[in-house]
Amino acid sequence: MLLSSQDGFFAKLLATVAHFFLLISLTTSSVCAEESLEYKIKAAYLYNFTKFISWPETTAATFNICVVGDDPFNDLLNGLESKSALGKPIRILRYSSLAEVKNCQIVYFDNTDRLPNIVLPNALLVGNLHNSLTVSGQPFFAESGGMIGFVLEEEKVKLHINLKALKQGGLGISAKLIEVSTLVGED
Repeated sequence: MLLSSQDGFFAKLLATVAHFFLLISLTTSSVCAEESLEYKIKAAYLYNFTKFISWPETTAATFNICVVGDDPFNDLLNGLESKSALGKPIRILRYSSLAEVKNCQIVYFDNTDRLPNIVLPNALLVGNLHNSLTVSGQPFFAESGGMIGFVLEEEKVKLHINLKALKQGGLGISAKLIEVSTLVGED
């Protein structure tokens, strides 16, 4: 059977399109794997903060870790519900807006591009009123008055800590956590 030049053109086009989609899927899966690793590390940090931050005494029955906005962790945080912090079971709560947030020991704010309605001063007010540790991957979060910012440097998750904001929020911090962090927002 002889192929016409038109059939050859369509065969080449089909092969090119298939190759293009293969490259896209490989690139996408690589990016998803990197993002998944990034959020596994951030989830581990959120849990480990419970060991290096001190909160005022509370009568709450649970230790609440709250995510405001889209949850970039997906199900990664759910595993923390089998653990405890400060002798209390951990509970993961998800809120779509800042107005809903209450009784949270840790509040993680999603990146601003996914949650444009959160204004940083409002986010920090929650920390001050409720003795909540405010954490985010938003650019310059800690530098702008947040307590702990996740910063990607050389493909690693680093911590920027604002000691002044922690103190204003009524929270204490271990020297061990300070040693592995960059301090920002100091006078």
